[in-house]
Amino acid sequence: MKSIVLIVNILASISLLPALYMAIFSPFLFDSGATTRTWTLFFTVLAIPASIIITQIISWILFSRGNYSTALWVSLIPLIFVILLVIMFLSSNKLT
Repeated sequence: MKSIVLIVNILASISLLPALYMAIFSPFLFDSGATTRTWTLFFTVLAIPASIIITQIISWILFSRGNYSTALWVSLIPLIFVILLVIMFLSSNKLT
């Protein structure tokens, strides 16, 4: 279990850089106008790096205390936002 938690946390830490890159360019979503869909997409994109940072801190604290299974589940929380983002992109061809 320890090795799985370490691998998941390392992959989450590596994925932080592309997530930050997406967050930096997320204001360009509003070039076509502000709609409810673009606001939802904007906040979902912003939530990914924030959730990665927060869950990594909590996961490493739990890992150091020996709660490996809880640390694994906490480190998988950012996948919720990634799945939501994929669903939003697949549900329509346009962002408006």
